[in-house]
Amino acid sequence: MECADIAVAVLAAGKATRFGSDKLMVPINGAPLGTHIAKTLAPMGFGWRLAVCCADATLAQHLAAIDFTIIDNAAPEKGQAHSLHLAIEAAERTTAKALLITLADMPFVTRSHLEAVAARDGLTASSFGNSPMPPALFPRSLWPMLLNIDGDAGARHFLRDAFIVTGTLDELRDIDVPDDLPKARA
Repeated sequence: MECADIAVAVLAAGKATRFGSDKLMVPINGAPLGTHIAKTLAPMGFGWRLAVCCADATLAQHLAAIDFTIIDNAAPEKGQAHSLHLAIEAAERTTAKALLITLADMPFVTRSHLEAVAARDGLTASSFGNSPMPPALFPRSLWPMLLNIDGDAGARHFLRDAFIVTGTLDELRDIDVPDDLPKARA
């Protein structure tokens, strides 16, 4: 699939309760952790770039500065499914053929991995040998069903049937607790 036909969404509204502070603003290589995947996505030619976060969060300013449309999630306590719903609802207002879901707390995903996921025509997910995970591509035909999920598991059960693009553990690592951060991060 062509990137121009895809809406991409960075989900960045988590509460970071396990981390203990706003992990998405922790600097890694001179930039907030939550901007890394967006900066990788920005030059890739996606038709629509969305970021689901609290509109008044500092991160929203950083993402807007690199041309992501901010989709306000004023209720992050509703879990990842709520952020996914907001992304789908925004994508439905476009002519996108698919929605690429990425997570802001996965700063090390490479452009080549994102290109491999986006190149598929059907349901596609990432994995490093465990279970399917984002980045994941959802064709438009699945969006109505995704609007029926709830909680913090997101679309995990949909991804069981996905085509898998394999990445490395380092590339697909998410940051949940301070020990997940690279040792030299500033």
